[in-house]
Amino acid sequence: MKNVTVTMDEDLLRRARVAAAHEGKSLSRFVAETVEQRVGRPISQSEALAQFLAGPPLHVLDENGRAPSRDQLYDE
Repeated sequence: MKNVTVTMDEDLLRRARVAAAHEGKSLSRFVAETVEQRVGRPISQSEALAQFLAGPPLHVLDENGRAPSRDQLYDE
């Protein structure tokens, strides 16, 4: 873990401390979890693959169920 200095308005700091205390967390943990919610957490390769495969299907076959040829794919 790394230490980070954050500058904020005194009123915002007060509200953040109250919110952290309300959740039973330190201000440091509260801020870290809030940032993680905003930017997300890193995912593993298997999680990324699962997300990709769960997405919408790629419709590459024509009406006869055939994939396009290389020439068709790269034809301008």
